[in-house]
Amino acid sequence: MFYNNIALKRIKENTSFTLFLISQGISNLAEAFHFIAIVSLLIKITGKGTSASFTVICTPISSFLLSPFAGSLGDRFNEKYVLIIISFLKAVTMLLFISNYNIWSIYILMLILAVLEILYSPSKKKIVANLLDSGNLMIGNSILLGIWGLGFIVGPIAAGIIIELWGVNTIFLLDGFLNFLSGIILFFIKINSYQNSTKKKKINFKSNVYKDIDMGFEYFRSKPSIRKLVFINTITSLAIASINIAFYSFAFDVLKVTSKNWGIMMSAFYGANLLAMIISVYLNNIIQKMDLLFIYLTIIMVSIIWFLYSISNNLIVVIILQITEGMFISLLTIVINTKLQIITNKDFLARVTAINDIFNNIGKLFSVGLTYFILQFQSSRIIFMMNFIIFILYGIYKLFFKYTL
Repeated sequence: MFYNNIALKRIKENTSFTLFLISQGISNLAEAFHFIAIVSLLIKITGKGTSASFTVICTPISSFLLSPFAGSLGDRFNEKYVLIIISFLKAVTMLLFISNYNIWSIYILMLILAVLEILYSPSKKKIVANLLDSGNLMIGNSILLGIWGLGFIVGPIAAGIIIELWGVNTIFLLDGFLNFLSGIILFFIKINSYQNSTKKKKINFKSNVYKDIDMGFEYFRSKPSIRKLVFINTITSLAIASINIAFYSFAFDVLKVTSKNWGIMMSAFYGANLLAMIISVYLNNIIQKMDLLFIYLTIIMVSIIWFLYSISNNLIVVIILQITEGMFISLLTIVINTKLQIITNKDFLARVTAINDIFNNIGKLFSVGLTYFILQFQSSRIIFMMNFIIFILYGIYKLFFKYTL
């Protein structure tokens, strides 16, 4: 507890990281706004909720194609300015949604947003590693995830009210302003804690990007500890994607939830990020000492929750399970991301993050396709049971082997 108080004090005194948190809080609120606004616009145009599912496909495919370049971008150039430029581009993209009622034009804009998010992610994780020392990374990542969860509790509710009162175009206008403001705040961040080798010398802008990508994969192949974490993350992403697809069918076809109850369920799930933030901040030292043991125990706990979904019929019980699942998944995300940031050479951090995204999204694409296929013949409960069996066997199996990196 004493260590955590010192760590929190150091983070509070880190002006640049505080500014980064404010910038990300604004960006997360904008993300929550356009999540609701785009779905509302598509349903208004097509009358079909399935029209919004385009993002489920375009994000993993875009990640598979562009993540290597996103990693190279983050390692070749100053990550702060990469984030600023992308924030401004997101602001412009959001403004293009205003009074746009062409379905294919909207799909293209959704694809652009997915691409910008992919380019944003590696530089975002790298700047966190450069603003904080390794001892404070887990707490910093916890706070970031908590802010994201808060944004997705407040954002959808606020967006729904604004759309009802002033229309969906107001959200797009506000969203553009928030992304622009997020980028402006990033200008005031100073990165002094780390200067990577590419910043100590003049960058050759004409150097081969493909060589950078190849070096990133070579570094990844040479580090067993990094490969192990990425494999764990891929298995986790694959299973979670399958559960998420099945949960829509479970909620609406089995539990017969209303739109109001669905909103409550989503708020409960995203609100669990705040609970995970509190736990990881105050148990930071214990979690880090447990190392991979904590990861495998968490995997087992999540799998048990999926089994309980398969036998549950009561909405209150399901919401409680959602909160618990969301908390454990958030803790898993915090620990894996933190360990990757700590053990990866900062000259390669953006590229390793991109490689992690590639494998995760390949897993998601496979999982989404397979889950949709199974749901044509079986109920969502079967999906829950299948993922429970695979996930718990994996977690138990790994506990019989050395689990430290």
